[in-house]
Amino acid sequence: MQETMEVFELRNYLMQDGRTTDFTRYFEEHFLRSQRDEGMHVLGQFALADDPRRFVWIRGFADMASRLRGLQGFYGGAFWLARRDEANAMMLEHHDVHLLRPLAPVAAISGGRTLEDAAAEPAGVLPPERGLIAVDFYRTEPASLKRLVEAYEGRLAPALAERGAQVLGHFVAELAPNDFPRLPVIQDPGLLVVVSAYRDRPRFDAARRAELPPDLKDLLRAAPSSLCLRPTARSLIRYAD
Repeated sequence: MQETMEVFELRNYLMQDGRTTDFTRYFEEHFLRSQRDEGMHVLGQFALADDPRRFVWIRGFADMASRLRGLQGFYGGAFWLARRDEANAMMLEHHDVHLLRPLAPVAAISGGRTLEDAAAEPAGVLPPERGLIAVDFYRTEPASLKRLVEAYEGRLAPALAERGAQVLGHFVAELAPNDFPRLPVIQDPGLLVVVSAYRDRPRFDAARRAELPPDLKDLLRAAPSSLCLRPTARSLIRYAD
């Protein structure tokens, strides 16, 4: 199924104080298979390593039409409506959402794992052997995005692999109109997003400190930013030992 996914959401939620673990557990107990039943695929659930009030997750869709059908079916359905108040009570903010499309096949993003493969894992747990996931944001002027992508594919991606990264995918903004405005999204036409996995924090930090290739660095309108994510036990996206 992942090979046919053309649209992704990277969702970054701010939680009430002390409720991140509760929300993660609740989310994994209730909203993995129920979203898949509507044609939406939750691929990764994460804690933000540097901010305990953040819950980050990644959801994939076959295309924009299936996204609309899935969102309408799920958020208009009885299952979500029965659990909406409890879930929302744990959240402070849920509008930090990037709508993305992949620039290469994304089968590697979860290593072929399925919800059934992780179903026996405890909900809401962050095992250290899952490693770390990096989400790197590179921003340029929209007219320079093609050159930025070429510089990434030709120079940075091989360099990341040499530093021990498992490069899982790279993405740009999906610019089709958001036809489900009830859930706002960010659509930055100059954004490149890179998702990679690392065994541990020292390797993650070393990759962030490394000098960028000059042809990529010169294209950026600001310094790159990164999320350091800890996968849950049930996350399909993780470091593959």
